Amino acid sequence: MAIDGVVLAGGLSSRMGEDKALLKRDERDMLTYTADLVSSLPIERLLISRNEATTVSYQSNKYADNYKVVNDVVANIGPLGGIYSVAKQSNADALIITPVDLPLLRKDDLEQLIAKGTSAKRPAYFSHHYLPLFLPLTTEVRQYLEGVVKGQVAQRSVNTMCTNFDAIEVSPENNARLTNVNTPAQWDAAKKLLSLAGN
Repeated sequence: MAIDGVVLAGGLSSRMGEDKALLKRDERDMLTYTADLVSSLPIERLLISRNEATTVSYQSNKYADNYKVVNDVVANIGPLGGIYSVAKQSNADALIITPVDLPLLRKDDLEQLIAKGTSAKRPAYFSHHYLPLFLPLTTEVRQYLEGVVKGQVAQRSVNTMCTNFDAIEVSPENNARLTNVNTPAQWDAAKKLLSLAGN
């Protein structure tokens, strides 16, 4: 099964007060950290959903010809708008989709989702966390995403899509690693955990 990796980095970051993708996790910003993480998986291509072309490292050939920055086809409709836009650019059988605001996420976590989803040929997500997400790019999923951007789907949420396609709920190895950061206080708490873990 051919899989493309996706980083969702197009949010407004309104609660954070600054672009979450550019927050420094270590020597890298969160966009670079997440892209490196996803690129370490057995993927065909890296697709970055992002409307701000502000990260200098992505003007280089860091990922050779195997990455593409994708602007939303339709703006301001949330994560599904980004997923639709990258799906339009993908010929893969499935996507492994990761948001840019998970500083504690590890490769093992994404590998777990890929294994479960690939085996069942269904979407797979972690309990109480609809992102990250393994998403088969079936004709039905593509049609559903198109319905979202055309306003034909009332509930434009990832969890509704997961329910619609009978997604697998996976128990995470470590639930704390799925904590996302939306506010400065959450970011400070995540940095303390990273410091304690020696990351």
